[in-house]
Parts: sequence; structure tokens; C-alpha cells
Amino acid sequence: MTNFLRNKLSVMTILAMTTLSLTACNDDNDSNVTVQNSENPGEVIEPSLPTQSNMISGKLVSYDGKTPIANALVYVVGQQNALDSKIMTSLYSASSIDVEDVDLTSNSAASECGVAPESSLASTCTRADGSYDLDIETDAKELVIKFEKGAFTAEQKITLQNTGSSQAGVTELSDTVLQSVPKMVVIEGSYDSIELILARLGLASIDAETGEITESEFDLWDSTDKLFADNNNDGKADIYDYEIVFFNCGQNGLSWLMDDGKRQILKDYISKGGRIYVSDQAYDIVEQTFPEYIDFFGSDDTPTNQPEELYSANEGEDGITIQSNIEPRLKSWLEGVTCAQGSCLNADGTVTIKGFAGGWARMNSVNNSKNVDIYVSGQDSDQSLRPLTVAFNYGKGRVTYTSYHNEEGGSYCYDALIEGDLSENEYDECIENSLNLSNNDISAQQRILQYLVFEL
Repeated sequence: MTNFLRNKLSVMTILAMTTLSLTACNDDNDSNVTVQNSENPGEVIEPSLPTQSNMISGKLVSYDGKTPIANALVYVVGQQNALDSKIMTSLYSASSIDVEDVDLTSNSAASECGVAPESSLASTCTRADGSYDLDIETDAKELVIKFEKGAFTAEQKITLQNTGSSQAGVTELSDTVLQSVPKMVVIEGSYDSIELILARLGLASIDAETGEITESEFDLWDSTDKLFADNNNDGKADIYDYEIVFFNCGQNGLSWLMDDGKRQILKDYISKGGRIYVSDQAYDIVEQTFPEYIDFFGSDDTPTNQPEELYSANEGEDGITIQSNIEPRLKSWLEGVTCAQGSCLNADGTVTIKGFAGGWARMNSVNNSKNVDIYVSGQDSDQSLRPLTVAFNYGKGRVTYTSYHNEEGGSYCYDALIEGDLSENEYDECIENSLNLSNNDISAQQRILQYLVFEL
């Protein structure tokens, strides 16, 4: 409650006494208070049991048991006790303040990580290292803590201690009492493998011989065709069966983007809450559908709110390395995790992004009026400062695009060997790298991609 409301209450108490009737009798062993509700004078509000302040501390990590999840919404479901809530209602009904405009929850999360979708005793956001503290007053012995981060949700039961401090411990998403892995599908690509990033987060296993995904918490398709079909005959395109769709760089054809109907299905899907992740040369999925949000490289004669011709932005120089700037929240997260070289950050606070393929897709700028988030930016080989990783909301959904991607691995290794792009020794090294799921050997840009998964 703000100081403003506290001061209002102290002034309004005199007015409220005209609508409240209180009697109290005390002896050495007992005390009792009854309150009559001003909205229903015949109703007597019984007192609630004494509440106890309790600080709940814990940490939220991914399915791998190690990767912290930052800026997640954490809350405890429950109402204020009946006495406090109805006294507040009676006080406000005696004034000119509309009760519906007043938040009667004891603690609400900062808007930066969202607002609890149901009545809560307390709510907060996880820190960059995944840790959190919840300060609540309750007479309950057990509580349910709920977590939300992007499309990912979970909940966990906790038994409160009588000491006033309770440890929830490290909550691994796979160990929660009830968890919800969003339904996801990855569209394979010749040059990227976001599925390996998901595997590093504990969402998949990899075959030791081929480096390909075996068991996983997501579907893996080799074509976008299934997204727009209605194979289950529910009257909707099958893309609606998924909460997140990942489009890898190196799609097997993007001509479907010339189909107005399919583009509209994609746009409607996102508007209604779908989330997509697009990497590098698959950029036309964003450009052809949402040209007004990002200005991709192309003809100077094309208005920024109109799409360029297909593949126009595939002009990036091969093999360059960019020392990139990152937004503050991502930087704080990277400071708390390790990479192959130890720290994920350079001494000057930048991040090294490498492995750019020849003809990588360049962004010129973003439309600031559309509230596009820029996670990573850096100076290109032509000395232009370019966004490298961006995201924006559309309707109830979200679009994330990155010009770089996972460096190598998975089916990419096998395809590159067959096509003659890798020697047998290079193939063996490629597979070894893809199988190494230790987060101690992960690159900084792979860490960033991990972070982005939970931003979806």
C-alpha cells in the first residue's frame, strides 16, 4: 500500500466509524473482535487467525538444473484474510474512492516481469541469477509457489517453517510439482541448430553417433508445410497446436511466403498468442510478414514499411567477428553464468559474436515507434552499427529474430559431410562439439540464445 493510501485511510477512519460497529472484550486469556459489514449490516465478519510474517527464498533454474532463469514472475496464490479485506472494503465504501480501483493484495510484482494472473498473497521477480525472495503474512502451513517466464510455467509446493524464514531451495523446472513445457516445434535448417540450444537447456537428448536429436520435449520437422495443413481436422492450421515455433537458418525454401493466405495464418497465429524465433537467412519470415518493424538491408527505393524482395538482405560478409553491445538485463545475466573462456563478457563489457556465414542477413535499423527490443548490436565489417538480435510483441504474441546463430552441430554436421563441406576429421570435431552439453564449454553467443528461449 502506498503512503498516499495509508494517509487517506487514517483520515477516513473517522468517517468509516459511522459504518462500522466494533465490540471488543478482553480477559487474561482471550480476545475477540467482531466487525459488521457496511454493505450488509446483518453480516458479522469473523476474525481471522493471527498471521505470521514469513520470508520465502529460492532459485529458479532450467531443465538442466543449472541455467538460471532471470526476470521470471514468482507468486503465491491466495487472498488476504477475510477480516483485513472486508475492513478495507468497508473503509473505502465510506469514502469517494472506488474499491475496484484499489489493489488489496499485500505485495504485487513489479511490472517488469508481469502481474500475477490471479489473486496472490505476494509476488516478485527472479534476479539475474534466478534467485528470489517472497515476503508474505499468512497462517497457512503449506503454500503453492507459481512461476511464469514467457511461455514457460511451473508450480511448487512448500512447507513453511515456524522460524519466519523458509527455503524453497533450487527449483528445477523438471522437478516441480506441476510444470508446463510449452508445446514447441523446431523447423530444421541447413545452417543452424537451435534444437541444440534447447538440448543444452535440458529439453532434449542427442545421439552419441550422429549428433542428432533423439528424445525431446519438442517436435522436429524438416519442412514448414505441416504448419499450414490441418492434419488433425480441427478446422485450424496445425501451427495453432504449438505455443512456440523455431525457424532455423537454411530453410528448405521460403516460397510459401509469397502465399498471402499462409502469411495471414502466421500473422493471426502470433496475434492470438503464438511466439516465433527466426534466425539469420530465414529472416524473410519476419520481413515479408512484418516489414514495418525492422528495416532489413535492401534497395534504398523500397519504403521501410514495405517488404524487400526475397533474400535481399543476405549480403553479410563471411567469417567476421563482431564485439557486440548487449542490453543491461542480458548483461547482468551473462555476468552470473560461465562460458568456455570463463567469463562470457569481454573486459570492456562487450560479447564476442562469431561464425557469421557468408551472406548472413543484415538489419539496418528497427522502427522505434513499434517498441522493438534490441538485445544485441554491433559494428559490421562495413563500419555500420547494426542490430543483431531483436524482438517485438504483436498482439498477444512475440517475434524474435537474430542475425547469428548456434555455431555448429547436430544434423548440420552430417549434412555438411555429405555435401563435402567438411572433411571426416572436421566432421568428427563437429560432432564432438555438438555432443558436449556442458554449460562450461558453451560460447557467449550460445548463452545469449539460451536466454532468448525464455524471453519468448
